[in-house]
Amino acid sequence: MGSGARVRDRSAGLGYRVARALYGRWRRLRPADRERLGPLADAVREQALELRGSGDREAAGVALHEASERLAGAMVQSAEADPEVSEDDVARLRDDLASELSRLADADIQAERIRSQGEAQPAHRQAAG
Repeated sequence: MGSGARVRDRSAGLGYRVARALYGRWRRLRPADRERLGPLADAVREQALELRGSGDREAAGVALHEASERLAGAMVQSAEADPEVSEDDVARLRDDLASELSRLADADIQAERIRSQGEAQPAHRQAAG
């Protein structure tokens, strides 16, 4: 397995972990919030399953990342609108979710760079790798 494939697999694994963490946070929400955000959580779950069985892992990974960002954003908005959630808790949630999404974006960028470098190599060097 080449380094590009390993990075893409690591990126996909991180995407699964982020999706699982977001889905777990969603499951711990109050019932009314869970119901309201349910379609976004379902989209994250479906995109994670799609990534696992997809022939086009890059496109499926992008779709999972986008679904995760939508759910994370909605969770922050929900917390901001809840008078029972302190500003500190909202800030902590925002920071935690931003950190997870940033890790996912960094892994995607690294995978893209490695893929681009592989395409830029002359054909005789690719065959040797």
